[in-house]
Amino acid sequence: MKQIKFLILALIIVPMLLQSCASGLTANVRKAGTSLETGDLAEAKMLIDSAVVDSVAQLDPKAWMTYGNVYLAIATDSTNSVDAENPLMKAYEGYAKVIEMEDTASVLGIQADQQIQQVWANAVNEGANLYSSQNYTEAIDMFNIAKMALPDDTTAYIYGGISAQQGGDMQAAADDYAYLIDELDYKSKDFYNSLIYIYLIEDKNEEKALTYLQKAQTAFPDDPEFLKREITMLINSEKYDEAGQKLTRAIDAEPDNPMLYYNQGYLYEQMGQGDQAVKSYEKSIEKDPKYFDANFNLAAYYYNEAAEILAEANNMDLKEYQEKGEEIENQAKEYFERALPYLETSQSLEPNNQKVLSTLSTIYQQLDMNEKAEEIDTKLESM
Repeated sequence: MKQIKFLILALIIVPMLLQSCASGLTANVRKAGTSLETGDLAEAKMLIDSAVVDSVAQLDPKAWMTYGNVYLAIATDSTNSVDAENPLMKAYEGYAKVIEMEDTASVLGIQADQQIQQVWANAVNEGANLYSSQNYTEAIDMFNIAKMALPDDTTAYIYGGISAQQGGDMQAAADDYAYLIDELDYKSKDFYNSLIYIYLIEDKNEEKALTYLQKAQTAFPDDPEFLKREITMLINSEKYDEAGQKLTRAIDAEPDNPMLYYNQGYLYEQMGQGDQAVKSYEKSIEKDPKYFDANFNLAAYYYNEAAEILAEANNMDLKEYQEKGEEIENQAKEYFERALPYLETSQSLEPNNQKVLSTLSTIYQQLDMNEKAEEIDTKLESM
């Protein structure tokens, strides 16, 4: 019978010990709140830190509410009287724990949500100050806290991305800009341009750059610049069929744009459709007679045609040359003559362009315009 009584006594004592322990922890939470009210942040921090390490307090939303309040007070204390590592982040973590445990419609849940908004506001403000002082790394840390606090708000992603880009962290910048565009449906030409630049130039990822060029066109259907850039990329990537379709659409939208006809001429040239290329270059020059690229490319097209004909003549044996050589050279001369006015226009537009001058000298020689050839050669030597 004595043994049985001992067991019953033990069962009574253990719950009492647990209750005593929990009361001690609750007292520490309560004392931390009192210290916070009196402005003793160091004591409030010590008390709440000691409370929340215990498994019992960790299940108490009031403990985490106090934890968040203490660390928010430390983070916003202008005197910086208490040394604490990343207090704003800890404040957010405390309030987030409350949200996990409480119904969002409860008094404590509503209070925690309101305090999280305070965390967001302080993180954004501090991030802006750090950005202004060019401390981009710490600014990004603040904006990251703001993102966690209000993940559906665009502000932290905007300034976080800009801070990352200014600080040289292009991947972080791209992540923020992509989240803004893809998840938050944020429309900004600047951010589209930055994202396209990062993927195309920094990452060398043409597919992603093209994806966002196409998204930009959906977001800004009345702005032709994104379409033009896509066409250029498609041509550079040798996606000629797709580029041709886009060019047709672009020309329909802007029939007086000389650059579009120039791109079309370049596209036809790459596809081996010389006659079509000539027509497009001519159309571009018709729209803008001083368009250098169109003038030079048309001149270069005729020049290259002449050079190919001369190469054919050079490969003939003596007998064949005697029979056909003069005729073929005359054909080449016709192409040089076609090239000349466009090349002279190019030279008037860019007088010191060495490539233009060198090509022009060759044409003058081929057309027996020796005095002009010597003038050009003298200029080249002086350069």
